[in-house]
Amino acid sequence: MLLHLTLTGGIHTTLALLCIVVGAVQLLRPKRGAGHRARGYAYVYAILIADGAAMLLYRFTGAFNIFHVGALVNFVSVLIAIVPMLRTPRPAGWKHWHYYFIAWSYVGLIAAASTEIIVRFGQPATRGTAWSLTAVVTALVTAIGYALIQRYRPPPDSRVTVAAIQHDGALS
Repeated sequence: MLLHLTLTGGIHTTLALLCIVVGAVQLLRPKRGAGHRARGYAYVYAILIADGAAMLLYRFTGAFNIFHVGALVNFVSVLIAIVPMLRTPRPAGWKHWHYYFIAWSYVGLIAAASTEIIVRFGQPATRGTAWSLTAVVTALVTAIGYALIQRYRPPPDSRVTVAAIQHDGALS
């Protein structure tokens, strides 16, 4: 199967697989330090290129489709997650934005990979069946992702509560 990929498809697939591995390591390891930062940048660069490559792939339908929309949404999610990290000083609540948008980027990646595996290896009889499987798998992965994102979200940023209190002790 991998031998039938175009160069663009090979780049997309290789980088997406790299992101699956790096993203899993990021989820399992502590969320601070140089290692987290290095793996994070590797994920970001690889996923942005994989999303860009996805925009050039049209073998499934021959036209722009829901998978391209997914790649665009993922691209924007990663940008929203990274921009607060690059600002100095970092805005209040930056960990919240970073966590949610990177986590949803990873959920989207897993949903796309799951769909790809089901459709490629399951070989549905019709295109309608393939789209139905895509919808079911995406909904299932999204529901699981939502539950995990809510369960493991970081604690609120303490700077927000301190900054919101005026000198007299009243909330601003």
